[in-house]
Amino acid sequence: MKNARLFLFLAIILVSAHSKAQNQVQIIPPEGMVYVPSGVFIMGSEIGDHDEKPQHITATSAFFIHKYEISIKEYLEFDRNFKYSKGKLGNAVIVNWEQANNYCKWTGARLPTEKEWEKAARGTDGRLFPWGNTFNESFVAWDYNDSRGGSIAKPASPFGCYDMAGSVWEWTADWYKPYPGNSKLIAEYGEKYKVMRGGSNFNNWSFYTTSHRYYLHPIEMSRYPVGFRCVKDL
Repeated sequence: MKNARLFLFLAIILVSAHSKAQNQVQIIPPEGMVYVPSGVFIMGSEIGDHDEKPQHITATSAFFIHKYEISIKEYLEFDRNFKYSKGKLGNAVIVNWEQANNYCKWTGARLPTEKEWEKAARGTDGRLFPWGNTFNESFVAWDYNDSRGGSIAKPASPFGCYDMAGSVWEWTADWYKPYPGNSKLIAEYGEKYKVMRGGSNFNNWSFYTTSHRYYLHPIEMSRYPVGFRCVKDL
């Protein structure tokens, strides 16, 4: 246990030094996006559900990710026949995985991997929530009456993303599979369900953590409110 903690501590120091070096180079993101530098970060949790284990050090390449979830107004540019409620154009669009994936492709982007989503939400300090380590119910109140960036999920994540907890769930590109080193068998693992992140209003605080994982069929969504944001490579 002591060796593991020492390893994580040293990794955080390396991450911090690497990020500072990258921040010296000014990179201008595409409109509506924020920049996430390459490098390692702490992913997963030892105190969360079994599928969040083991906590480990992993890395991503640099990427851009949308600051907010894709809105209904933005999605209508792709699908003019999409049905929506009047007065909700500024809200996050709720679609299945296939619709979200097709939208991202249409814009020349893609859905974020689990790694990319968690890094954008968590930063490099291993925090529990996008805003820090303390739960605040006022940050995650969501009843679909607020537009994106309204009164929910404030403040922003370390890289400047809003609504990464407690808004709608968010699709990722990945199938629901165990992390390397996790030997616990879960029937839902495999290539049947896609991973979604971020929690929603009907969940308890554990669903809002940056490491929490959940799964859903890519087409048959039931009544889950799931939206998305896109990623672009440098």
